[in-house]
Amino acid sequence: MSKIEIRNHPKYSNVFISGPQERLRLYTKNLIEGKRVYGEKLISYKGIEYREWDPYRSKIAALILENPLTNLFSDNLSCLYLGASSGTTISHLSDIIHSGIIYGVEFAERSMRQLIQNSSKRQNIIPILADARFPENYAKYIFTSVDLIYQDVAQPRQAEIALENCKYYLKDDGMLIIAIKSQSIDSIKKSERVYAEEKRILEKAGLNIVESVNIHKYAANHIVLIVKKGTI
Repeated sequence: MSKIEIRNHPKYSNVFISGPQERLRLYTKNLIEGKRVYGEKLISYKGIEYREWDPYRSKIAALILENPLTNLFSDNLSCLYLGASSGTTISHLSDIIHSGIIYGVEFAERSMRQLIQNSSKRQNIIPILADARFPENYAKYIFTSVDLIYQDVAQPRQAEIALENCKYYLKDDGMLIIAIKSQSIDSIKKSERVYAEEKRILEKAGLNIVESVNIHKYAANHIVLIVKKGTI
């Protein structure tokens, strides 16, 4: 039995915490007991196994620790995850959205092999080998509009990629969470200018930026935008 006392996060459904407010640690309830995905700690508390969620390896974990106002999750969401990589963050989302479905799009074949291995027992993850720049190419795998799109792709056209996927897949009242890495867009311009330009692209298309959250302390040159769909 762990000496760590784990409690519900006061705001986010199916997210758990330990420690004082200034040094919070995050956890999700392990959907596949005994299974690690990226070497994370497994902790048993009151007969339940939790996985520690590392904000230095997951931008959504970093976002949560910055305490945005928006309610991000429910256990039955449908989610399109762009840039699923080998499975670190998507596996925690799988724990959180345990009664929903997550379509995980990844372009790199090596990462996709790891994602398939890491998610093989997670029935709420559907790995899709595809390029997020061309959302029409994976329409045959996604049969309905989704509640949430999460995008973490190291591409120059990050806002445009998000917009195209929103047009294809996001419900009218859906939410977009996009992690913007300024260095992937322009390594010469100042980060704040890059962020402003990406925001303008989204707003010009009719999206409403609800929150802009700086996560530099966990991921250099990154912000996360929480966006609601309007008319695109």
